[in-house]
Amino acid sequence: MLDWVESLRSLFTNEIDCYKRLLELEGKKREAIHGADGKSLESCVKESYHIMVEASELERIRMRTIEDVYAKEKFDKEENAVTLTNFLNQMDRDSNYKLKGFAQELKSVVQNLKEAIMINEKLLRTRKDFLQTTIDALREHAREKVYTSNQQPIRRGQGQKSAVILNATA
Repeated sequence: MLDWVESLRSLFTNEIDCYKRLLELEGKKREAIHGADGKSLESCVKESYHIMVEASELERIRMRTIEDVYAKEKFDKEENAVTLTNFLNQMDRDSNYKLKGFAQELKSVVQNLKEAIMINEKLLRTRKDFLQTTIDALREHAREKVYTSNQQPIRRGQGQKSAVILNATA
């Protein structure tokens, strides 16, 4: 087997592992968002950052290795674009077979990660909107004037409590 094929297989394996760890962290983030656990969410975000830096470096190394193989094996570059699909299509059948599964798994894991990130962003946005609506409602009720039997109108909060209940599960 060509040494660059084994090198790429190792890079794919490490990169897939990074993205799977990120995907796992996105699941933990979702739990933290649902539980309104800010400390846990912050911890997951910090850990995600470090793994993303690692994944980015692995991707950079993988792309540099692919470009080196293009030069060494004299593969044709289509419009100066080095793509994984183009790369796999140009290699011999045996090497393609050995790397294609890793490339597909990488693509699948990255797609799942992208979807998980989008879901978490929507959850955070919904949580933020809910909290803002709650705050706005509390402020509005605090400004209302309340009439009592023998007194002048007083503002809520000076003697009366406002009842604002929002259903977070709705």
